[in-house]
Amino acid sequence: MLGTAALSLRGPAQPTDVLMTKVFSEKVFVGLLLVAVATLVFLQWLPLANAAGLIVLTGALWVRQGLSLSRWQKSLLWCLIAPLAFWIATYRPEGFSYPLVFGLVGDSGAMPRYEFFANLGKGICGFLLLYFLWSKRHDDEFTAAPKHQFLMALLAPTAVIGLAIPVLELHLQPKGIEKIALFALGNLLIICVAEEAFMRLLLQQSLRNAIAVVTDNRWVQELVPLVVVTAIFVAIHSGLSGAAIWVYALAGFLYGLSYTLSKNIFYPIMIHFFVNQIHFSFLTYPLG
Repeated sequence: MLGTAALSLRGPAQPTDVLMTKVFSEKVFVGLLLVAVATLVFLQWLPLANAAGLIVLTGALWVRQGLSLSRWQKSLLWCLIAPLAFWIATYRPEGFSYPLVFGLVGDSGAMPRYEFFANLGKGICGFLLLYFLWSKRHDDEFTAAPKHQFLMALLAPTAVIGLAIPVLELHLQPKGIEKIALFALGNLLIICVAEEAFMRLLLQQSLRNAIAVVTDNRWVQELVPLVVVTAIFVAIHSGLSGAAIWVYALAGFLYGLSYTLSKNIFYPIMIHFFVNQIHFSFLTYPLG
């Protein structure tokens, strides 16, 4: 990052300068990642299998983004990256527990009604996807006016929570400030960044790019990925059954729509964060 700043101070960068800066920054990033992964495995905060998966994922992402590959080669790598990222985020060996951040007390004499574990595999995976896949918007991509993007981000959390309260029969259940602060940190760094980087950058944007190769119709380019990824979001979260399906369908659609309108991963992360945070902080949590 300091190398980039230095280049900007001494004038327009030449292609070789930009390439060397990018290679340097990636080497630093990967080096820090390897140190972090090794440390977490040593502390027994990260399963060895997930750590190995993170290393393979890093290599696959670097190859896909950094080398000149054909469309088919990139597609084949994507078929490795997508399931591997999902596996890293969800796999937990029997007998292993990620570090416990906090718990919510249950009824007297009962088990805690909720425990928040820091899924470090999921969190690191999310930042990997964010680092390698978050690119500048192309000139030919559709985006809405900035005021519409902002209005979308402003109204979406209200719409999701407004539907969730009657459908899921939520009631007022405020949490302590310490729990709210701890959940906010994990909610952002582990849940929202990881899930939205996976859904928007790896799935929605990749599908949009693939469709753009075969058709110039912007409606098809934008709506098909939005609908498909919304269905995947619902299937992962609700299992396509029960009343929660409608809440997750609206949430997934609005997260995806905010990305469709902005092509900026910041918007779905922000909306997802506020929905989760409002739900946890003030309403019945967990569900069921």
